[in-house]
Amino acid sequence: MSREPSTDAESGESGAKQRAEVAAAAGAGRSPRPLDPSEWARVDRLARRLHSELAALFASLPAPARHASGLARHLGIDRTTCQRAVYVVTRPCSGPEMLARLPGVRGLRLLTDAAERSDPAPSHDVIDALTTAIDQFQELIVALGGSLTRLTQRIALGAGGALAASQPGAPDAKLDARVRLFDAAQELTGRASECWVAVYVYRPSSSAPDTLDVFRANGLLGHTASDDAVPLVVHNFTRGHEEREAEAHERFSNLENTPVEGRSPTVVLEDFTSDPPPLVTARQPHEFLVQAIDERPASAGLPVDLMLATRTSVPHPRSASPSVEEVWALVNFPCRHMLFDVYVHRDLARECLASLDTHLWGPDFAQHVGDRWQTRFTECPPLQLLGNGLRKTSPPAYPRLHELSAELFARSGLDPDEFVGFRCEVPYPLWRSGYCISFDFTQPGDDDN
Repeated sequence: MSREPSTDAESGESGAKQRAEVAAAAGAGRSPRPLDPSEWARVDRLARRLHSELAALFASLPAPARHASGLARHLGIDRTTCQRAVYVVTRPCSGPEMLARLPGVRGLRLLTDAAERSDPAPSHDVIDALTTAIDQFQELIVALGGSLTRLTQRIALGAGGALAASQPGAPDAKLDARVRLFDAAQELTGRASECWVAVYVYRPSSSAPDTLDVFRANGLLGHTASDDAVPLVVHNFTRGHEEREAEAHERFSNLENTPVEGRSPTVVLEDFTSDPPPLVTARQPHEFLVQAIDERPASAGLPVDLMLATRTSVPHPRSASPSVEEVWALVNFPCRHMLFDVYVHRDLARECLASLDTHLWGPDFAQHVGDRWQTRFTECPPLQLLGNGLRKTSPPAYPRLHELSAELFARSGLDPDEFVGFRCEVPYPLWRSGYCISFDFTQPGDDDN
């Protein structure tokens, strides 16, 4: 059940006193200062949680109540509050800047209380989760601004260095920590690679409407293993298979569209793999492709390259809720570098917004997209836009990347000039984390309906 609203910090005698104290500490009457990196991270985390919990509330309402006028009628509250909430929830979370678009603490409490009284009412856990996020929003306003107006002024000034850290070429503050993690993980697992590589290609299916074909090359370069190393198993994750397990053509196959199961030599790209190639055994539990790699005795103690290629299909994101396609690079084993490229057909690129996040990888990493705020790291590498077609040069970490990408396009029968590329490149990526490039196909609703 929702709690009784605490006294608003902007009303009442105690609220006025608290606001005065905060304003004095922050330097009332002076120009607002930018948020420092830790403050920006705190605000960003709260914004993403609020967006997630508000979206969960909207998803629990009847369809006619999911636009501004319908929501006002359903809840019996003013249309302005509803319009501001609808504007936010029908768009991707923009981070801290989103807070200026919200109705404010009072408006959010009004909306939540009205939703709790509505018929049918959202479940108690949805109401309680949103109420907790609103409480944290109020605490954040008091701590960092004293008023929502002043907090949004500070947000508008940027992040005092935090924003710059997400730009290409910016100093990497956590590199030393990631190097230490690499060294420890290599010692513990007995394995390490010079580079982890993945190239994905998405196109609208020519045979199945509302479906996307996905082609992928992924592998390890300069991989070494000690005698007591943990087994080498590669996990790939694609949503949608758990709902259509019986349809073999919609599961993972090789590039020639032959199903992948058991011994799978046809998934190995031999021109990009050391000789002799390893044995690859595959199984497909639910939405996963699990590939066990057994190195040949002749390769024992030597650095080896291994490159695999598969294809699959997924429902078009516009048919999902939320309308987001997530492309994952899961760092199973420590590596000194990661190159993660995703190419989407230009028709798809026109319909979506791309973004990049880094997540703590746990047993529930395949959880609902709306809960991603729970595992998200505040620091993340920049997402690079590669533009149309294939770049003719390759990164120093893998001089054959252009050649590998061209091979994937050629084997898939695709013209790279019809695709737009995105890249995540990270030195010493976080071991046991997931780097996620998201493509948000959300079509904002008509706020005037």
